[in-house]
Amino acid sequence: MSLATADEAELLARAFDYPYAAPDGAYLFRAGEALPLPGGYDLAGRLPVLAHGSNRAPAQLLRKFGREGQGPEGELPVTPVWLTGYDVVFSAQFALYGALPATLHPSPGTRVRVHVTWLTEAQREIMDRSEGLAAATPRYRLLPLPGCVACDLSGDLPDAPAYLALTGALAPDGVPIAFSSVRAEGRRFEAMDGRAMIARIAREVFQCEAEALIRRIVGNMEERDRATALLERLALKP
Repeated sequence: MSLATADEAELLARAFDYPYAAPDGAYLFRAGEALPLPGGYDLAGRLPVLAHGSNRAPAQLLRKFGREGQGPEGELPVTPVWLTGYDVVFSAQFALYGALPATLHPSPGTRVRVHVTWLTEAQREIMDRSEGLAAATPRYRLLPLPGCVACDLSGDLPDAPAYLALTGALAPDGVPIAFSSVRAEGRRFEAMDGRAMIARIAREVFQCEAEALIRRIVGNMEERDRATALLERLALKP
């Protein structure tokens, strides 16, 4: 495989494979690796933030924090939770790297298996920047999420905050579409993986193949903004 071919394969994989693989249980992100979380780990002083998309995945945390960038403690605990009354769905926007990122949408009777990142203040600032909260036109906001969040290690977390997409949920048929890679009970929405969803949107909205659409928008902010503007016409805002 040539370097150019390898680079393109990596580009497409980052778009199609979102939200990336993550341990089902608790782990400690340290020096770029996912390690077992020691029993009795002290979470005091850290802000619990729901991670329902790629922020639960070690590969994405490595991109955001690097191997030495997790703050003065040099580590970031991540714990699994069940979130009740919502589902993890595709948002009506394209990420810088071509993925259709996740957001949360109300879904009575559903509970989904997501994670919590326990952030120090320094880590919170890094995460806020990575989510573009200070951008001229922000696409996410960190908001308290009313609902039951049952954490395996620390009990219920009332009104835990989450990064929610201001564009809303992508709903090409008037109904959100969930991520099939996210485990759920009582799911009400159709579920697809990232590759299939991008292929559908490329075909129905942009009249092209998924690969061509990704090549067009990655690295081209104007094209990405135009594409997102089209998706916002198909959005549901909770």
